Amino acid sequence: METLKVENLTRKFSPTTGVEGVGFILRAGRVLAYLGHNGAGKTTTIRALLGLLRADSGNISYFGSPCDTSSVAFDRVRRDVGVCLDAPGFYADLDAMDNLRLFGGLYGLSGPEFETRAANLLGRLGLAEAGKKKVKEYSKGMTQKLALIRAIQHKPKLLFLDEPMSGLDPEARITMRDFLGELSRKEGVSIFLTSHDLNEVEQIAHEVIILEKGRVKLSGALDVLRESFRKIGVCTLVFEALPAAAAVTAISAALGAVKHKLEGRELSLDCSSEISLEGAAAACAQAGLKLEEFRKEKATLEQIYFESLKKNEN
Repeated sequence: METLKVENLTRKFSPTTGVEGVGFILRAGRVLAYLGHNGAGKTTTIRALLGLLRADSGNISYFGSPCDTSSVAFDRVRRDVGVCLDAPGFYADLDAMDNLRLFGGLYGLSGPEFETRAANLLGRLGLAEAGKKKVKEYSKGMTQKLALIRAIQHKPKLLFLDEPMSGLDPEARITMRDFLGELSRKEGVSIFLTSHDLNEVEQIAHEVIILEKGRVKLSGALDVLRESFRKIGVCTLVFEALPAAAAVTAISAALGAVKHKLEGRELSLDCSSEISLEGAAAACAQAGLKLEEFRKEKATLEQIYFESLKKNEN
């Protein structure tokens, strides 16, 4: 099911600022990472999608139906959308539960079921003990967690996240990452995510869009992009036993390696052409070694990001 479909979205502030021709599809239970440097147009896109900014042109469909995000009718769609922005805007003199009650009331949430869900979410994200503290006593990371809880307390089908990992320590990042993964996998929530932390994005995103100067420069499934940006001939061989130097030299020569690096039982090769599993196993056998594992190295999201911008810099 298409949760969000965008076609030719354009909103220009000047000839060089804004977004132009943006298009993508976000399906149920998928995580789409919308990436780009500051000023690339990410915030403009989100504001247009949420009806906070009127687009110059383009079509937006939510849950299979075309939407005018500037119309009163769009309020019905908003009930199925959660938003977690970088500046969440809580009432600082209220504690976490009172803030959740206040904002939950806007969705008609109250009573024992709401209280139980709110308490469970606070516990899940490590805020159980801080639930009665005033928000002004919270760290940025704690505030980010509370903002996510507020965004999902009404059980939205679509979640917009703007830099959700900002201000989180390593342990909290893992907690947040696992939680977002559960939302998409187990509850079928679609997630539209912006972030500068490419390492974190890589671990949860299914699709990626890279924006540059308001235009989409690259888009696609992350697994497909990893393969297409992978360096041909780069692979790793793992042997059952530590290899002798002579055997490593023989294998590297047989496979046409431009360079190689041995670390323990792992031999990394950079070859002039593509290497197959069969070819690697044969070269190892010829050198008197048994191949335990064969890996073709995939490109990282960071490599994809910078390579795509480099290709399009002109």
